[in-house]
Amino acid sequence: MLGDGPPRVSGHLAYRAMLPQASLPGPLRSQQVTAWLGPKLHAVQYPVRGGEWLNLVVIVQGPAPHDLQNWDHQANGADLQAATQLLCAPLCRLIDAVTASASPARPAWRLWPLCDRPPISGARQQAQGRVALLGDAAHPMRPYLAQGAGMAIEDAAALGSVLAQQRDPAFDVPALLQRYALNRWQRNAQVQARSERNGQLFHAQGPLRWGRDAGMKLLGEKVMDLPWLYGYGA
Repeated sequence: MLGDGPPRVSGHLAYRAMLPQASLPGPLRSQQVTAWLGPKLHAVQYPVRGGEWLNLVVIVQGPAPHDLQNWDHQANGADLQAATQLLCAPLCRLIDAVTASASPARPAWRLWPLCDRPPISGARQQAQGRVALLGDAAHPMRPYLAQGAGMAIEDAAALGSVLAQQRDPAFDVPALLQRYALNRWQRNAQVQARSERNGQLFHAQGPLRWGRDAGMKLLGEKVMDLPWLYGYGA
């Protein structure tokens, strides 16, 4: 619809694993959300399924697979171990344990090459005529604010609200869809841009890395206090 060509390859590769915590050594089991930040990579782990399972995502920078149409690939755990061998010991032990848990019937890791598009630049990219786009169809974003699904839900709520304002069967659909797009595109663009910026901070090196670490040490939990994002519509 937009004629904007193929998506933008980010150069970031997400290795993802989810497994029962009972399959891990006791010291590696966790009921907390934990994030590690390092040069050109970061990792996030968190409990799921009532804490019985652990989800681990390790994102490293590297070349994407040639087949980008198949966005979910079986991953080689040895490649991830090689890319993360200089990380802190607890994370290395966790990655090693996940890799060791693999079996022929159940590979340990899946590889997701991350692609996106530049931040949306106008309402026309979200609605044209009698067609409206929402979520990743309109504004795919990197996962560094964990807001891809959140923005799709906000889009759906905004679209439903606009359509509910006019119950006449002869209502002007293009005008209502344009109103929806005008209400949404700037916020979506802001979240896209901030997500990309977060990825740069997570993977920072040199002085930027030092500044990031100092800011996190000084501000603590306030680093995650984003009223413009989490207080939207309150």
